[in-house]
Amino acid sequence: MQKRVLEAFSRYRFRGDALGHRYQRYYDRYQRMTAERNVADFDTLVLKTAQLLRMDDAAAQVRSRWDAVLVDEFQDLNPIQYAIVRRLAQDHRNIFAVGDDEQSVYSWTGADPQVFRHFQDDFDIRPDHVLHLQENRRCPPSILDVARRFIALNATMFADRQPQRTTHDSPFPVEAVGFADDERETKWIMDDLRRDRSRPDGAPGWGDVALLYRTHRIGRALESAFLNAGIPCCLAQGRALADDKVVAYVLAALRVIANPGDEIHQELFYQAVLPESLFDSARAWGEEKGRTLIHQLEHMARTLPSDHSDRKKIWRGFYALKNLDALGKSHTSLGSLVEDILSEKVGRYRTVLEEHQEDLSDPVSHEEVVGLAERVQRAAEDAKSVWIPRQGGAEIPARKMILEMGIRSVALGGAPDPEALRITAADLPTLGLGLGLFKTAQLIRTRSFANTFRDFTAIDLETTDNNVDNAEIVELAAVRVRHGRVVDEFHSMVKPRVPITSGALGAHGISESDVAGAPYFEGVWSQFREFCGSDVLVAHNGYMFDFPILRRMAAKLPRGSDFSTYDTLPLARTLHATSRKLEHLAKRYGIHSGRSHRALDDCQTLARLFPALSETRVELALSDHRSLCDEARKIFDLIPPYSLGLHSDCLDFYQSESAACGDADLPSVDDLIRLLGGHQLMERLRAERSADKRYPETMGRLRRLIEACTHGDLAAQICAFLERAVLSKYDGAETEKNRVNLLTLHSTKGLEFSRVYVVGVEDEQLIPIPRDGVVSSLELEEARRLLYVGMTRAKDRLVMTRVKSRGERSTGGHRFLDEMGLQPRG
Repeated sequence: MQKRVLEAFSRYRFRGDALGHRYQRYYDRYQRMTAERNVADFDTLVLKTAQLLRMDDAAAQVRSRWDAVLVDEFQDLNPIQYAIVRRLAQDHRNIFAVGDDEQSVYSWTGADPQVFRHFQDDFDIRPDHVLHLQENRRCPPSILDVARRFIALNATMFADRQPQRTTHDSPFPVEAVGFADDERETKWIMDDLRRDRSRPDGAPGWGDVALLYRTHRIGRALESAFLNAGIPCCLAQGRALADDKVVAYVLAALRVIANPGDEIHQELFYQAVLPESLFDSARAWGEEKGRTLIHQLEHMARTLPSDHSDRKKIWRGFYALKNLDALGKSHTSLGSLVEDILSEKVGRYRTVLEEHQEDLSDPVSHEEVVGLAERVQRAAEDAKSVWIPRQGGAEIPARKMILEMGIRSVALGGAPDPEALRITAADLPTLGLGLGLFKTAQLIRTRSFANTFRDFTAIDLETTDNNVDNAEIVELAAVRVRHGRVVDEFHSMVKPRVPITSGALGAHGISESDVAGAPYFEGVWSQFREFCGSDVLVAHNGYMFDFPILRRMAAKLPRGSDFSTYDTLPLARTLHATSRKLEHLAKRYGIHSGRSHRALDDCQTLARLFPALSETRVELALSDHRSLCDEARKIFDLIPPYSLGLHSDCLDFYQSESAACGDADLPSVDDLIRLLGGHQLMERLRAERSADKRYPETMGRLRRLIEACTHGDLAAQICAFLERAVLSKYDGAETEKNRVNLLTLHSTKGLEFSRVYVVGVEDEQLIPIPRDGVVSSLELEEARRLLYVGMTRAKDRLVMTRVKSRGERSTGGHRFLDEMGLQPRG
């Protein structure tokens, strides 16, 4: 759904396609949200660039920077992108474009093959200015002839297109094979692959085989079948079985159940449930203190304040981990165990407010909140009580919030103590008492965190390489901060004993000659260590880079490891969803960052950035200009599921507090439930949800694997399941050398394989049917181009399959196979 909506946005922005009433509402909300959060998606960057180039003065400055423009993959341009290219080249007209109109397959992103015609018209391209690449080094004649006959049915952009020549032959004819259903199709493909691998003249490895299809649904079904058959395969990035976050949780839980005493599997389970910043920080602090990750998490859970959200998340993970042992013992089959694991919400733990942090305003932006916070803090310092009026039950949460601000006692109604601080709705006229107290509590908590690091030393180092295990320092810097202000600096070049790699030189620009006369690290260390003193050393991405290198090189030197450290990267991750690079964060806070990847400049930047990050630690947005009623409504929307949910203690707390108040006029618990949405809503929220209802798509993928792992006891079933899951993987490369590649047709441009199976060459799969049932000539031509791209990925053998029914649904005809003159056998 999300992908369809974003694609509709792109077509609207770049081609002017109508959105329709529902998508227009989505688009308006999306535009408001991105404006409020001061972020831009890629489409917006393109549109802003086009807008900039329509401004004559700015356009002239930009155009003057280049003498020529080269464009690759020209067929993927949308009209706006082409307009940018045209304006960049309009003065010098030196433009070179490489593209293939017959591979234009991204209309859903706004791409339009008509840009070729516009290009020819705008730049007076004569026939002798067009170079046709005629040599096809990939496909043999048997494949190329069929593909060229097929694509020739489309209208051509270039009437003088020359025929292509091939450079090698193949003994394999193009095959079309038909089946009654997709199960028979999959079985035949797997058997065919095995037959191919047993050929006496040899066969390509798994990695030189690709199965191509239009929809991910086919890919997921193929993946399950291949894994059950023991054939290693890999889906595209983000689509492999283990890439599914729910599946990753199941795998982590099953590994713990199968190996309850293995601390590595316990760590992997914590990694699946704890926020990334918390997990990374705990691991780094554990290494620094000589503790294992498990022991460090236990230490944090016992020493953090009782109301700290990280403490609650760690304990929640701890209980879940301990419960896995009992869970495993209560089941005898893998299927029921997985359903039990997924009967509750899984994934990384986040509080309700963390999940909606971008929707909440900064409490500092409300003057009435700032004023009340100062009065409350003074009252807390003077040990005064607070008086609030009775509000028909609303005083119960109000009292709890005030007590959490440090106030010792809160009086509800009646005659106020003359010395007490009185808080009424008049103190918060814009926000109201409820939301106003919430924002006040936010602000007071923010201030308590903001002062944590006022004194520290920021450090940074540049190295010979980015390999933490053997890189040496070539530049070392430190900046001392007191009360949030820079007071002193240290800087020294360092002569390494290993060469500076070309990659490092390109990053920081420090050459061998720059450090030839500098002291070695041991000659700098004592002065650096004395400068830092007993301060906490702060670095950005320090736990992954700076601190390990510094500790390794100083290990045998005096005071080589007796320093405390803090990494600002995990903090930045919790505060900002966009880039956390030092220079980008600095720009966000209006801090001049100097030269990136130079130690002193980066130190100076970090010294100013860290206090700013600390000030924002618990603020939930930097600025938010929406009306307060919108925020109040958003918070109110969060209250019913939080208060009425199965594991909430809100109703119990209200009942005990209202009983303590002894006020007969307070709403009863039943009244409160009715105000929050009623008993039916509460029953629905508290109803146990099966794994199929909670995670239907994931269970669909898992069930096919589980059904193949039913032999033996539970331990054997888990082992068989984990072995199969490991066969599905994505390692970050475009293709995998030792796994069959499962790819959508859209993702194959630029790739090639010895064996290509195009699965699902059927009208229902390849030809998009609009709601009105009428397929336009443009849509039909793009569908042909997409299949043509898939066919021409094959270097030796091309097989196309079709079925009569897929997933118990008729697939329609096979128009494209008919157009090629291929009759499916079977």
